[in-house]
Amino acid sequence: MNEHLVILVTLTTITSALPLMSGCTEQDKTITPETLQTILEKAAVLESVTYDIHTELLVNGEVHQTTTRIWQQLPYLKEEENRTAGNITTTQQIIQRPDGLYVYDDVVQSYQLNPQAILPYHSTVDLVADLLNNQTLTIIGTEELNGKPTTVIQYSPLHMGNTTTRKLWVWNEKGVPLKAVSLTQNNEITETTTATYSNYTFEHIPESLFSVE
Repeated sequence: MNEHLVILVTLTTITSALPLMSGCTEQDKTITPETLQTILEKAAVLESVTYDIHTELLVNGEVHQTTTRIWQQLPYLKEEENRTAGNITTTQQIIQRPDGLYVYDDVVQSYQLNPQAILPYHSTVDLVADLLNNQTLTIIGTEELNGKPTTVIQYSPLHMGNTTTRKLWVWNEKGVPLKAVSLTQNNEITETTTATYSNYTFEHIPESLFSVE
């Protein structure tokens, strides 16, 4: 009888403890919300990333469309931009290498070093540095885009002055942008730019893609 009593007490004790243990387990699984800096720093450590940006620029009722394909394999960066205005489409290819920027010249059909060239978009490392150093940056809230949780921020780009306000939807999982909307007011001209970021891949890119020879 004593042995049966001991077993019964032991089982009762274990059964009573299970809810408490379960509660501790659930509490341990509580996820602390990430800070904006933590989210952005995920993009700062990306060495390899490929993606597309589709941009629509509305200037006083006229629409200009640009599609840009970006390849980043640090320290290299390649951008292929196709810009459409009316019925005219122009293409520009730029490669950033440690020794400078190279622009593809259609006349000689080769890449030429061009110190005056300007990259339409920065690397993810430079983008994060610009955002974290921007004193105008504020967090607007959170939103899902195509099923991806994002943090929405607003700021004035440092190189554009206070005439431009930009909202950016940052993908929480990777720290990269999924959407951007910019509003620029310059005297009587109002420009609205909407950019959609898509087709992200994070696989290694062969160095041959950044060759300028």
